[in-house]
This record gives sequence, C-alpha cells and structure tokens, in this order.
Amino acid sequence: MHYFKPGKPGEKVLIPFTIHGHTFEFVSYTSLFSGRQVDEGTRLLLENIKTPAEGEVLDVGCGYGVIGIVLAKLNPRLKVYMTDINPLAVKTAEHNAVLNGVRDRVAILQGDRYEPVRDRVFNAIYSNPPLSAGMRIVEEIVLGAVKHLAPGGFAQFVLARGGDYLRKKAAETYRVVEARSKKGYILLYLEP
Repeated sequence: MHYFKPGKPGEKVLIPFTIHGHTFEFVSYTSLFSGRQVDEGTRLLLENIKTPAEGEVLDVGCGYGVIGIVLAKLNPRLKVYMTDINPLAVKTAEHNAVLNGVRDRVAILQGDRYEPVRDRVFNAIYSNPPLSAGMRIVEEIVLGAVKHLAPGGFAQFVLARGGDYLRKKAAETYRVVEARSKKGYILLYLEP
C-alpha cells in the first residue's frame, strides 16, 4: 500500500528562489508539498549542502525538483537522479529542469523511494523526506540510503520531526552521524 493518494493538482504557481548566487524559477501546484514557496527545511538543507566533486547523486522524494535542480546547477559535473511517487511531481520536476537549464544532467524517475534506482549506487543522497507519509516511510528513506551509497559516499537529510530518534537509529547503521539543529529542523549528515 502506497502513502501517495492522487488528487487534483490545484492552482499553478511560479516560485522564484535564489541560493548560492543562483536564481531559479520553479513551477509548482498547490497540491504538491510546499507548493506555494520553497519550504524552510529544503532551504536549510541547500544552505548547508555538501556536494561531491563529481559523480552521481540522488534526490529522494524530489517533489517539483528544488534540491536536485539546485544540485545540478551548483555542480555541472554531477549527474542528478530524482525520484518521486507522485506523477504530477515528476512531470513538474521535468518541466523545472528544462526551465532552469539542467535537463541534460538530471534523470527524473517515478516510483516509491529507492525503487526506481534499486540497482544503482550514488556518491551522495539527499532528501527532505515526506513527514506526511508517516515516520515509517521517513525512517526507510534515511536508513535505506546506506544500501545505495558508493564507497566514500554520504547522505544529507533535513527533518522537521523525529530527528533525534532517527539520529540514534542511524548510529546503528552509519559510521559517521553528524546532526545539527537549526530553526526547528535537524540536519543529518551520514557516512556508512
């Protein structure tokens, strides 16, 4: 049973966003997570983003594409994979990749969490997991990343709730667990 329930897209919105000296425009719909503006958790993750020098990275639960598209713009040597279970999110992220000039460096795949990339490993994995899907789904995203990290890879997550619990759980799976609290969010940095 999937946590995603399709519905009407809602109102179409254009969201301007500036970070790390780059200005972006994102089309969104009010039915998508943070559909009217880039949410504080995503902004906080991007303000503190660590990127590999090159390689392949993954944005899990990409929504309309903010994290993955910003990563592709910040480092043209990255191939960015993005997954989302919501067909509207995938279609919108594809449009936003074109709109922001990075379509040639992103692969946007529809499917649940790691399922579309089950046979791949990445130099880095990022997510602002969908808390509305429940803590079990969030836990599977955070703890499941280890199976998809290449040697020397790392993961970064931003959590609005459950951060302390997941930091402790992550310590059972990951060798390095760094956690920082800021603005009511917890940023996790994990290495296997």
